[in-house]
Amino acid sequence: MKIIEKKPSVMGLNNDSYLHYLVLRYVYNSEDPKWESLKWLDTEEIAAETWIELHNIAKSDVENQGGSLKGYEFVNDELVIHEKINLNYWPRNWMWVIES
Repeated sequence: MKIIEKKPSVMGLNNDSYLHYLVLRYVYNSEDPKWESLKWLDTEEIAAETWIELHNIAKSDVENQGGSLKGYEFVNDELVIHEKINLNYWPRNWMWVIES
């Protein structure tokens, strides 16, 4: 029997791409009526609380499969890694990295 070693895959997304990913993955593919009204909105019309909720769902899904989802930003020319969103607003200047 041949053992195949699984190599991790990494996807880096800017803010707009990450929001698009969240909409495609968790809004358009959902049968939950909670997300139905979001299908017709522009990303700028969706509330920060909703984005954070979608992010938390995505983070949970990725982590349940053994991966990680982190946000990155530059602060005073230093790269800062965020394990979670500790804000009341959506962090538009972060880059997102999904590793599985």
